[in-house]
Amino acid sequence: MAEEVVILEADPLSTSEEEGFAPIAEEGAEETAATSALQNEEDEQKSKSKKKLLILLILGSILLLGIVIAIVIIIQNKNRAANMPVAVAQVVEKPVLKEQFSPSKLEGMIKKAHLLYEQGNKDDALKIYEKIATFNEAISYYNIGVAKLKEQNFPEALEAFKKAIQNKEHRTISAINAAVCALEMKDNTLFTYYIDLAFAYLPEESNAPLYSYYVGLVHYYKDFYYEALSAVSHPSNDFYKEDQEYLSSKILASLNYNAYALSTLEKIEKMSDYFTLGLLQAKLGEFSKAKTSLLKALQNDRENPKIKMALAMVENKMGNLGNVASLMGEVYKVRDTDAQPIYKMHAILKPSLFDVDKAQIEFEKELFFNDENTYSLIFYYAPYKVFDAKQTIDYIRKGSMNIFIDEIGPALSYLKASSTISKVNIAISKGIKKALDFHVYEANDIFAKMVEEYKNHSILHYNLALTYAQMGDYAAAYKNFSKSYHLDSNNYLAGVFALMSGNLIGKDITKLSEDVKESINKNQTLEKDNLYASLTHLTDGNHFSLTRWIEKEKEDSPLSLMLNIIAAQKLNNERIYRLSTQKLQALLPKDIISNIIAFNVKHQKQDIKNYAKAIQMEFNRLPLDYDAFYFGPKIVKEQYIKLLQIGGLLHQKRDSVRVKMEEERIDIPSIMQTLAYMEIYTNNFEEAFSLYNKLIDDYGKKDTHTIFLASVAAIGAGHSENAIALLELSKLTDPSNVESKYALGLLYQEVGNFEAANAQYRSIGNIGFISDYFSFAIQR
Repeated sequence: MAEEVVILEADPLSTSEEEGFAPIAEEGAEETAATSALQNEEDEQKSKSKKKLLILLILGSILLLGIVIAIVIIIQNKNRAANMPVAVAQVVEKPVLKEQFSPSKLEGMIKKAHLLYEQGNKDDALKIYEKIATFNEAISYYNIGVAKLKEQNFPEALEAFKKAIQNKEHRTISAINAAVCALEMKDNTLFTYYIDLAFAYLPEESNAPLYSYYVGLVHYYKDFYYEALSAVSHPSNDFYKEDQEYLSSKILASLNYNAYALSTLEKIEKMSDYFTLGLLQAKLGEFSKAKTSLLKALQNDRENPKIKMALAMVENKMGNLGNVASLMGEVYKVRDTDAQPIYKMHAILKPSLFDVDKAQIEFEKELFFNDENTYSLIFYYAPYKVFDAKQTIDYIRKGSMNIFIDEIGPALSYLKASSTISKVNIAISKGIKKALDFHVYEANDIFAKMVEEYKNHSILHYNLALTYAQMGDYAAAYKNFSKSYHLDSNNYLAGVFALMSGNLIGKDITKLSEDVKESINKNQTLEKDNLYASLTHLTDGNHFSLTRWIEKEKEDSPLSLMLNIIAAQKLNNERIYRLSTQKLQALLPKDIISNIIAFNVKHQKQDIKNYAKAIQMEFNRLPLDYDAFYFGPKIVKEQYIKLLQIGGLLHQKRDSVRVKMEEERIDIPSIMQTLAYMEIYTNNFEEAFSLYNKLIDDYGKKDTHTIFLASVAAIGAGHSENAIALLELSKLTDPSNVESKYALGLLYQEVGNFEAANAQYRSIGNIGFISDYFSFAIQR
């Protein structure tokens, strides 16, 4: 006998097999980026994950049911004719006759009830179901259970299925549906009991058309995923083939075979489960496709908060943080303030930060040429400015002359001015000496102290700004470059560098750009395609105009050669790119950055594994000046560490840096910065966190970059509260730090402070921001 079985519709976001956006392929298959929804407690999670696969299906064919019922009626009528009972002369109570229906009428009633139910007319549908159920007591309790299950009256449905089991009819299917009821009632003990019961009754169904489906369902609910997959992958017949393929895709997803799960789901023609489709696409890092699928799912169920939050996660991965804020606002403004998150997400560091294989997958050989790295290279090779020695001598000469003619007042004034200028010049000389020796943090301290005393000194502000730019504090660099330029509009480098640092922090530099260009154009002594004008083309993104720069003859200074390299790379001029790289390496043979760029030009066409081998061979023998790495600018630390990581040399070099720090007696904070940064990349987060705390507390290093990296270490070490405090401080120091805002958004979302999270996301907006450091995972 075939029978109608109703399994509750899956709750797609509450199961582990669909939940994820894994350190979602970034981060190639990243980062982790996995999304799966799950409750905090282990038992509740198990219950939730089961529900997802309880799909509203009709396991018993309506047509088969009608045919079987017809057979029952025919057999009963034949038995009555063959075995006519002999009349007994006694008074008996007249039985109440149950209403009988012909098979065709019964089939029509079942179809009508099903149609009414699907159209939302549940009351009338249930009346018909119950009327049908009175036809024969043998199937009455089962169909009442089905009717109550559709009505989501789980306690009464459970009682009906119990009675069906007790009548020894449809025991496997009744037990499965009883387990559904128990699961919906959050009774895990009862759920386990009925699934075990269904498992025990399975042999009774060995000849049933849907035997493979029953086996698949029961094994899945018992966590025997491979056995379940085997059953539904080898159906006993073609009944409900697509439904079994759908279950196969769910099981494959739960086993993390996401690509197979997606391909299985995509080939089911009648299936329009865009929600599941979107989640699988997100797991595989296909965020654009996932967004399209989830938007379709949302069209069919506009107020479903789970779909909205799934879409919010995908938008997050795509860098559309403004959309994330809007979606989260819609979901949580209508929920209780103490409501549990739909997705319990966890802020993490991108796995590619410390996983060599993932780093190699993500590595781009054009590693220098995003906006920040392009500008950082310019800052790295930019010259520091020296004092005007002639001005000092003139002041001293004038002072001496006035003393000679007994004009004491003016003489003292001139000599005092010369003394002040000399003091500033001495400080500038010391600062430049430190900077040229790569002790950029010490140089920054010298310039910062002098600027406090001499606030209107253009050269001081320029040099201070350049140290900030090399340290990665672009907000402070912008402030001081702008000040330097306004104090001396002929300081064109200060003006151009103000534009670059302004771009990096998202400042509106339109007016400043016009002013700088006008000052440069007014200077008749400058050639048309001069260095300063060409640098403004770079800030404008006007790369075509750089053609004239790379074609003209000019002095081969480090800065002009670097602009050549950048321009040639952006214009795809390989000849100039290679030639300029060779010239820069010849000019600075021990410079780490020039050697990294030259290496990249030489090996850029190799696959990543051979590229990594070449790193090991060449950088172990190059005679480099490692002071730039130990003490120097941010870009040297970042790019050299990245290269060491790709080549598998990071741990080896980290050990040598530890030894160097123990030996250092003068610039301890700078090398401590380098070691702390390396500890992040070698997955030693506690050590990194401890070093950054020492830098901040003991050495007073409270620049935004140091504080930000301390927060990175805190997140890696699992100190979320410390990370929030550090990020708030970093944002206060540099309100334009988008990385800090994004990390704060993730951390606030993690602790359930959705209003604060939305404020951070909204402040970033839909700019396509993809963090270099942070991602998120969905906790199971």
